[in-house]
Amino acid sequence: MKGTEIIVSAYPRGVREECVISGTPKPGTCLEIVPATLPINGRFTYRLVTRANGSKGPVVIAEKDRLQGKTELDAYVSGTQGFIYWPQAGEEFNMVIRETVGTGTAGIVNIGDLLAIEAGTGELMAAGALASAPFQLLEHPSEPIKADTLHWVKYLGNQA
Repeated sequence: MKGTEIIVSAYPRGVREECVISGTPKPGTCLEIVPATLPINGRFTYRLVTRANGSKGPVVIAEKDRLQGKTELDAYVSGTQGFIYWPQAGEEFNMVIRETVGTGTAGIVNIGDLLAIEAGTGELMAAGALASAPFQLLEHPSEPIKADTLHWVKYLGNQA
C-alpha cells in the first residue's frame, strides 16, 4: 500500500461519482451498475462485479465513505450513499487483491504481474490466461496475501 487513500495518483483525471450501494463492498474493490434498477434520488445502484473472472467490461472503483467518517478499511452498508471512481489509464490506486491460500508458491504475485478482476468479490487476482488484466502490481506484497488488505497497483486501461 502506498499512502492512505484509494487513489494514489497526485492529479487524478478520472471521474468521481456518487451512487447507492448494494451489498457490502470495501473501498479498493471493483463495482458494476445493477441492471434494470431505476435511480434513487438521481443515483444509480452499484454492486460488486459479477461478470466472469477477467472478462472485459467497465472498471469502476469503490472509494472510501468520507461523509460518514469511514476509513479505507471500512466496508459500505447496503442501501447507503457510496462514492465511486471511473479511472483513466496510467493512474495508480490502492486496491484489494484476493487472499492467497496454501503453501509453496501458490498464489504468489510479484511487481509487474498483471491482475484481473475477480467475479463476485470485485477484488484483483493473478491474471494467468484471462481475457482482461487491466491492473499491474507495483509492490511485492507479503506472503501470503491477507484478506482485505490494500496493495499499490497501476490501471492499464480497459483494453489491457
